Amino acid sequence: MVTNMALEFLMLNALPISIALFLSGAIFSLAFPSKPKLSAKIGFGFGLLGSLFALVAGVSALLGMGTEGITLATLPYVGSLSISMDALSGFFVAFIAFVGAATSVYSLGYVGEYAKKGYSLGRFGFLYNIFVLSMILVVSAQNALLFLVLWEIMALSSYFLVTYEHKEESVQSAGFIYLLIAHVGAAALALMFLALASQSGSMDFASFHTASYTPFLASVIFILALFGFGSKCGIIPLHVWLPLAHPQAPSNISALMSGVMLKTAIYGIVRVLFDFLGVANGAQLWWGLLILVLGMVSSILGVLYSLLEHDIKRLLAYHSIENIGIIFIGIGAAVLFSSLHQPALAALALFAALYHTLNHALFKSLLFLGAGSIIHATHERNIDEMGGLAKFMPLTAVLFFLGAASIAAIPPLNGFASEMLTFQSLLSGIEPGVQTFNFTSLMLAVAVLALALTSALAVGAFAKAFGIPFLGLPRSKHAEHPHESPRTMLIGMALLALGCIAAGIFPGALAQATSGVLESLHFAGAASSIVPAADALPNGVIFVILLAGSALVFWLLGRSGKKRHQHVGETWGCGFPNGTPHMQYSAAGFAMPVTKALDAWLNPVERKEAYGPALFDRYIYDPISGVFQYIAPHSAIFNTGRLNDYLMYLILTLAIVLAYALL
Repeated sequence: MVTNMALEFLMLNALPISIALFLSGAIFSLAFPSKPKLSAKIGFGFGLLGSLFALVAGVSALLGMGTEGITLATLPYVGSLSISMDALSGFFVAFIAFVGAATSVYSLGYVGEYAKKGYSLGRFGFLYNIFVLSMILVVSAQNALLFLVLWEIMALSSYFLVTYEHKEESVQSAGFIYLLIAHVGAAALALMFLALASQSGSMDFASFHTASYTPFLASVIFILALFGFGSKCGIIPLHVWLPLAHPQAPSNISALMSGVMLKTAIYGIVRVLFDFLGVANGAQLWWGLLILVLGMVSSILGVLYSLLEHDIKRLLAYHSIENIGIIFIGIGAAVLFSSLHQPALAALALFAALYHTLNHALFKSLLFLGAGSIIHATHERNIDEMGGLAKFMPLTAVLFFLGAASIAAIPPLNGFASEMLTFQSLLSGIEPGVQTFNFTSLMLAVAVLALALTSALAVGAFAKAFGIPFLGLPRSKHAEHPHESPRTMLIGMALLALGCIAAGIFPGALAQATSGVLESLHFAGAASSIVPAADALPNGVIFVILLAGSALVFWLLGRSGKKRHQHVGETWGCGFPNGTPHMQYSAAGFAMPVTKALDAWLNPVERKEAYGPALFDRYIYDPISGVFQYIAPHSAIFNTGRLNDYLMYLILTLAIVLAYALL
């Protein structure tokens, strides 16, 4: 009885306890500036505890067990500034917290290098706790004003973490571009929430999904949401900040940004489309087509850009664009099927998108932490300067391989399961008699081809990403004497690797657990359509067969090794007496067949070092930059240097915004 009461109390109060732990970690990290090791233990220790309590809260909300919310204030015309979780929030909080817990453990062994360089670990711990907490609260906020405040805190804390190594000029440049695009996106979100509030009369989320919107206003809200959230998750062509900021951040922060921060934007898109606008009850066809096209373009170009990369962290950053594209394909298909009144297919497509959102959080965080371990051991990011690392870092090699196999959609790991369900939803939509629009059927078929091409290229990209650094001979002095990662770093990666395996072999259990998410988004009886499809995946059987087969092979090798003497000699070097590192495939040589075959695609998108693919600079960002450069000298009249004038500008802007909201 006492145990049940304690358990119930824990589940109900897990979110407030988590918030208190993160804030304590942020504050106490700064208390010992002269003891960096202690600051790190406090900061990441509290980060671990806060993440674990948040995980309990998220799972509790996901399974419908309930969790206590917090109301900060109630304001006229604004509504209740409250934090609580429904099933959708619980789903996102659960995997944000799980990745946060694994990254906190990893960080205990990782951040020591920064203290040697003269950077403050107390500041690192403070920003780390605020960043993870802000992501959890963003997906738990139930009011638009509170959401925007937390969104800004998330953007600023991540900016200061991206620029943590501020002594490097390239870091400052990447941070500036990231912050600029983050604020442009936030402005679009502010306009979107004002448009929603103009019809609902409040800024509470609960009022948004009960209000009615004209088709024109709904389309305006959709475009603003797509732009605002799309700029945060890095969908093409709003992606230019991502391959710049992620490589410059510390690797544990890259894991959080790519693994879970991008998913707060996916949460926002799903919340606006399926909750506020009620897409499940009918949507405009062009919404789904636009999301589908953006997903296809992002997935293909993202993986092509990664094939050109030799910087291991930038390579992984481009794969974030690719996987966000795959998620958008699922969301676009769900909106498309909803507009065609096919709720079962829409539920399956949306589940596939949410499933891949979870999976990407797991394997991309694992890969960035693996990249951090490689850089920690070699002090090098160019994979052509590595080679042979598996001999010195066997555990890191195994864990990185699991992440690479997951992202390449190799069964029975989690990437295969979610991509297979995405394929299934798209293919089901183009069966005879299901679709009534030939153009729509054609777009779904093109999406299938785009996803298939993306999957094939991803296998090649990660054969390079794993093979060049870990196999063969050391290619430089950096790779000659590396060391295995500290235990805490290995534990953090192992937790994520286990998550990849579990999410891959138990898709049916995950479908059952997340059916409440789809039902809360107006897909009644969603479990009846998604659970059978997930249970049909043979991942569990494949896993058992592989495990038994591997055990049998090792047993046979062991027995054969005892019976005969093994001769060890040099690797054959094409007639040369001794193999040298220069005889191995380079990263560029490995990708050359693909880049030659797709030369017509890749030539127009050659990269510039500072701003990413030149195609988007030439036709999108350079013209916009030119407009602002033309306007800037003429705006000098407003820069009077007097505080009274600036306060007047703020008051006028606030008056205009309030007038619009109250009309």
